[in-house]
Amino acid sequence: MSARRAGGPAWIPPLVLAAAIVAVWTVTAALADSAVYPGPGQALESLRADIGDTRFMGSVADTARVLLLSYAAAIGVGAITGMLLGLSAFWSRAALPVVYALNSVPKIVLYPIFLLFLGIGDLSRGSFAFVSGVLPMFLIMVEATAGVSRLHLKMSASLGMSRWSLLRRIVVPSVLPSLASGMRLCFGLTLIGLLLAEMFSGSSGLGYELLRNLSLARVENIIGQVILIGVLALVPTLALQQLELRIRNRYEVTA
Repeated sequence: MSARRAGGPAWIPPLVLAAAIVAVWTVTAALADSAVYPGPGQALESLRADIGDTRFMGSVADTARVLLLSYAAAIGVGAITGMLLGLSAFWSRAALPVVYALNSVPKIVLYPIFLLFLGIGDLSRGSFAFVSGVLPMFLIMVEATAGVSRLHLKMSASLGMSRWSLLRRIVVPSVLPSLASGMRLCFGLTLIGLLLAEMFSGSSGLGYELLRNLSLARVENIIGQVILIGVLALVPTLALQQLELRIRNRYEVTA
């Protein structure tokens, strides 16, 4: 029996949790009755006003555009280089410690380097978001490729399969579940990297709008935009989760 049939649609638990959070938020805001703790109604009203502002919607479009490009690049580069490197035991042992060390460094401390070489603009923001997502994607794919059955690899070598045939027939089907998991993880990390970059040096984007409202002490606007960011992050994440579930059901259960 699939996970969907056993536990119901995957989007139901997040919606139930979100409804519970909104209920607690409504009650606590009413009890606090404070100007610095707006309720859901005030936050949504400020968000509605922001959505009606063409400048704000331009910032949303900028974030969506840079996020899409950075995410697609992180998935493509991380997956391909990770699979190719994972096929070589020598290069895996040589490169993984360096990449793990680099990935453990808080990415925000590296952002001044991006500004120094790439300047302020979409290029530095997109590059920082790309790096935030590509390193975890690369590591996941290297580990997944290194875990491919050695017996299958030896059989392919004995049959004289080309590298392209090896990747297409053996490696890719074996690492697809890990690829799906990496895509879901990479999306959130890329979004976080982009928002941080926009907060530090952006002249547009949702991160810039958050920092701007913080400087103006617009609490209800801040919370409204946090809700918008949460929705923009939740919908693709749920879609990627469903994709991951389908891939795992097909390639892991039947393996």
